Amino acid sequence: MKNIHRIVALALILSAAALSGIGCEPGQAEPDDHQGHDHEVEGHGEEDAHEDGDAHEDEDAHEGEDAHEGGEHVELTPEQRRRIGLTLATAAPGRIGRNLTFPGEIALNPDRVARVVPRVAGIVREVTKTLGDTVEAGEILAWLESADLAQAKLQFFAKEAEVGCCQVELPRAAEIFENVNRLLALLKTNPTEEALRELDGKEMGEYRGKLITAYAALVAAETAFDREKSLRDKDISSGQDLVAARAQFQQARAEFNANLDTARFDVLVAFGEAARARQIAEFEAVAAEQNLRLKGVDDQEIEKLRGLVPKTAGLEPCLCVDPECEENEFPSLRDSIGKDEKLGWYALRAPFAGVVIEKDLSLGEKVGEDESVFAVADTRTVWVNLSVFQKDLASIEPGQTVSVDITGGLDRHSGSIAYVAPIVDPETRTAVARVVLENEDNDARPGLFVTVRVSLSMVEAAIVVPRAAVQVLDEKEVIFVVEGDGFTAEPVTLGRGDREFVEVTSGLKAGQRYVLAGAFELKARIATSGMDAHAGHGH
Repeated sequence: MKNIHRIVALALILSAAALSGIGCEPGQAEPDDHQGHDHEVEGHGEEDAHEDGDAHEDEDAHEGEDAHEGGEHVELTPEQRRRIGLTLATAAPGRIGRNLTFPGEIALNPDRVARVVPRVAGIVREVTKTLGDTVEAGEILAWLESADLAQAKLQFFAKEAEVGCCQVELPRAAEIFENVNRLLALLKTNPTEEALRELDGKEMGEYRGKLITAYAALVAAETAFDREKSLRDKDISSGQDLVAARAQFQQARAEFNANLDTARFDVLVAFGEAARARQIAEFEAVAAEQNLRLKGVDDQEIEKLRGLVPKTAGLEPCLCVDPECEENEFPSLRDSIGKDEKLGWYALRAPFAGVVIEKDLSLGEKVGEDESVFAVADTRTVWVNLSVFQKDLASIEPGQTVSVDITGGLDRHSGSIAYVAPIVDPETRTAVARVVLENEDNDARPGLFVTVRVSLSMVEAAIVVPRAAVQVLDEKEVIFVVEGDGFTAEPVTLGRGDREFVEVTSGLKAGQRYVLAGAFELKARIATSGMDAHAGHGH
């Protein structure tokens, strides 16, 4: 037992020598206002330092060490107090945080991780970003070339051209429909030649000639029939001639009525077909545009393609919509698209600002539209996943404040619980709780293990001291209290505590002065005295 005591004492001597630092002036501990402790520094400026003060330090120390009732007693000179930075405080009530501590791990925020997948299969032509690169939203990661995309662009061009044609054909069909019906209504009134001439110049297509011809034939046959009838009444002509004139008149009237019906039906059908054709062309053009958007083509490029579509003027016939058509030339199209070596190129872009955490493509590689080739993560926020034991689940709920200590001595972070899983893992008997942590400095790296302290509440205690004031001496927890000209190691009983403060339930009274800073050095001196005594150097 004596050997163990000596080994412990020797370790304490070495620690005390390192901490005391001959000639050094350590900083003084700042009081924590919310604990209610008033601190004071003892021994600064109380007497002048002697030139041989260092030589008498050990002698003074041994002279001041004595056994008092209630614990070991130590007396120090003012110079010794100054060197160890001894600070006193007054025992007083205070508040102690009630905390729970859990292991955790930092993970990426899945809501801020995006996998970039090609919208259309193609060949990798250029790679502009690699693993670990920081990217901005919309920044180009790589260029791909796709034959399907090139074909889709040409298809869009063709459908837009068809819409242009329909925009000419439908108004013309509507005008013919209206004018023919006006002519049909006029012909039923036995119009004069002057009335018919009022419709000259109106668009009617082929129906003007057919209807006017049929009407003229009907008028001629009717006139011939009336004349033969008049002659027959005067017995000038034979009955056979009258019969022939009547038959010719009836035939002309039948043909005229047939032309009226045919014209009315044909123009109605033509108008309907033109309207339907334009609707279909517009639908197909919209579908072709959506197909381009699904393949990643943006508004600017779509408008550029639309601007190349030839526009027909007036009622001129539509040009050939096939880009390879030999009958009509489209210089703007051939120059801008047909000869463009990058017609099928498109860019893979970053969906938001972040860091490239995965890259799975190389130059010249063929990639499909179901392959993830990049992953981008926004690490400005991360998740901390905690393992909450079953016994602690009732104490954990969203909104509680937490502190996160990252393994490796990095900065401490603060946050709050955002989620508590409703299900307990049957194997570990723990539930996952999540903290969303701000990570602007990027020191909370996903994959690091952390310790998370959850603040539950603050409780009042009659006497609260900093943990640094409590030392272990002879396997007992002690606090050095002021007694006379020295300090006595008073055994104490501790109660509730948090990371920085602890409650004293017995051994220390309110208002009593105790050592706040320098307690460890006092403990080392007592241990030194005990080792010297065992070695035969008692005083």
